[in-house]
Amino acid sequence: MKGVMGFLEKAGLVRMDTSHDSVEPPPAPSPATPAEPASTAPPEAAMPVVGTPLKLDEIYAKAGVPASLYPAERLLRLIEGLSAMDPGTRLMAIQAMDAADESWTIDDPLADAQAKAQALSLHAELLQLNLQALERDTLARIEAATAKREKVVGDIRQQMSELDALMNREVARAAQDIANQEAQLQAAREHITGQLASLSQLGQQLQNLSAQFGAPVAAPKE
Repeated sequence: MKGVMGFLEKAGLVRMDTSHDSVEPPPAPSPATPAEPASTAPPEAAMPVVGTPLKLDEIYAKAGVPASLYPAERLLRLIEGLSAMDPGTRLMAIQAMDAADESWTIDDPLADAQAKAQALSLHAELLQLNLQALERDTLARIEAATAKREKVVGDIRQQMSELDALMNREVARAAQDIANQEAQLQAAREHITGQLASLSQLGQQLQNLSAQFGAPVAAPKE
């Protein structure tokens, strides 16, 4: 075991002394303000703003995760630092560190890991519930907006249909009026043309009389 600890000391991962300075226990609560037990009520998880990172400290605090003498994250960093070792040697090294430092035991990071995993699981569940509620609300608003759009579009189309019918009636009425005016004008043209022809014919006949019988007889003087 000493050989393993010597290797870890050379790697800068442990110190051979048993000083407790490496881990500072959390301060004891003041007598005037006794520590309150962690709340058993589930924390509320608000839907985060899109793009914002997770705030793990807030998640753990809301879940009532207590401070740990040896946090799970520290053990994870240690495992990562020993990643070059095979699993058996790595386990022996961590056990040696546990035995060499009386300020913590392996149960501390394991308990911390379990509490934080439960907090993360609860937070994930609450986020999922919030997302489902947001989806329901959003779908309801989309359905309402769609229904409003369909009603407005339907009303506009109805108005357009009525305006189109009114336009067609006005076009037909104007066309009939124009046809009547043109027919009346044509009838007047034909009537005047006939009268002009009759006048021209009668005038010609009168002029022929003058040509045949000489100058007209003068009217008697009074």
